[in-house]
Amino acid sequence: MRGHPLTASLLLIGCGSQSLPPVSIASVAPTTMVASQPTQVQVQVEAQLAVQVDFAQSALAFDTRMQVLIGPLALGAGTYPPDGRAEGTLPTVLAPGTYDATVVMGDGRRAVSHDVFTVTAGSWPSAYRVDAVGDQRSGIPFSVTLHAVGPAAASFEGNVLLSLIGSGTLSPGVSGAFSGGQRVQTVVITGTGEFTLLASDINGDNGQSPPFTVGP
Repeated sequence: MRGHPLTASLLLIGCGSQSLPPVSIASVAPTTMVASQPTQVQVQVEAQLAVQVDFAQSALAFDTRMQVLIGPLALGAGTYPPDGRAEGTLPTVLAPGTYDATVVMGDGRRAVSHDVFTVTAGSWPSAYRVDAVGDQRSGIPFSVTLHAVGPAAASFEGNVLLSLIGSGTLSPGVSGAFSGGQRVQTVVITGTGEFTLLASDINGDNGQSPPFTVGP
């Protein structure tokens, strides 16, 4: 039976355990994406969940932890949904090639479907421009405006990698999707001093902000 919590096998506290059947990946849809286009992907997982029964407390505890990956990218919410379908939008940070789909349950069971997802070559801007950033404070979120540059800039709706020149950490490391060739992105820098914000893509195109200062 499909792995709804109510159909999960029981692991009885103090009464030994019963082995659960292997987890499996039933399908991946779609099986391809264009490298420069964010793509909604669904992975159908077949699993029975472990249940612990505490008779003293008259309570059940389900282990719903589940990690689903396409290549190195996580998909879904990190827990097993009632229908077993993990879904989400993959950002444009995978180079062209083929990738595995992997599922790891909270109890350690795992399954891998090899080379089931293909990324094809995309169409990228020729560069990026990052608007000037005013003085900021460490740990306080602020917005920065990113622009795609070049003949295909207005149609770009992908994601870019974000990084720093300077002694500090930046979050997030991947932007949200552009719209009409532009993205207003909220970021947080931890650290102080002079920084430059870099935007780049997997095609080697890049751009950077003018230097700015982050204080304590």
